Amino acid sequence: MKTRLRLFIGILACWLAWPMGVEGGYLNAPEAVFSFALDLEKQNDHKRAATEFGRYVSAARHGSNTEFPRVEEAMFRLAVNLAQANETDGALRAFSDLGAAYPKSPFIPMALLRMGLIYERAGAREEAVRRYQRLAEMGMETELSALSRLRLAWLAMGKPGEEEMARGHLQAVEHPKLKEPVRELIRELDHLSKLPYKDPWISGLLTAAVPGAGHLYLDRAEDAGMALLSNGLLLAGTIQAFSKGISGLGAALGVVELGWYSGTIFSAVSLTHKQNQRIREDHLNHIWQLQQPKIETIGLEMEWRY
Repeated sequence: MKTRLRLFIGILACWLAWPMGVEGGYLNAPEAVFSFALDLEKQNDHKRAATEFGRYVSAARHGSNTEFPRVEEAMFRLAVNLAQANETDGALRAFSDLGAAYPKSPFIPMALLRMGLIYERAGAREEAVRRYQRLAEMGMETELSALSRLRLAWLAMGKPGEEEMARGHLQAVEHPKLKEPVRELIRELDHLSKLPYKDPWISGLLTAAVPGAGHLYLDRAEDAGMALLSNGLLLAGTIQAFSKGISGLGAALGVVELGWYSGTIFSAVSLTHKQNQRIREDHLNHIWQLQQPKIETIGLEMEWRY
């Protein structure tokens, strides 16, 4: 009943304010507008919630801090609801506006974490790292800072050669809620270097010696057979052309064979890197499936506690 009453008051306030504009009745009911936006957010109507928080923020530019005491929270919730509505560009702009207008706002840490998550899910790894790093370096012994280090560790684990960096981030996480997930991740981190990787140098040298041998080393018998057959035919054609005195054809086939031979070596080396990356990603996905429920629950609790 109380929720319905608040919703009715919010709708009525917005309806009365609409024709009067910012200089009229809208300024006289900022808390009602904020409450209405909160109700929409609780109902997961994120687009409309973002619209209402946006109106509150817009009106606050024409009012005073006493009239709009929750403007920082409104700016944060505006960005969050935009993100929830999959309007990520607008969400990132809104988070940036909050940082520019209120650089010391208590909502900045949560904004940085949210921005990092948006960039991470969009595949913009470096942008995500910048936000997580900034949050981690704020010097706060908080849940959010701990979670940012966990995200930094996870991103480092996904990139070969950054295992020690990942370990450093994990060892810096001291929040009690993350202790067990961190211990498990450190154990799994030790396994990353012991996965059945193949050596790109070996695959390349084997292919150089016998076309297809490098692919066979990668357990790709079909590719190995194709490489051996195609290079063999071109080489045989080149030799036969020269033996019959058709030097022009022999030279042409030789050039083709040289390119094909080089491409076969490159293919073996490239496939080795890709196969190693796939093995690594499969292992990381397995780890994440085990850790995701615990970490996501903690993350949501951390992000929304304010």
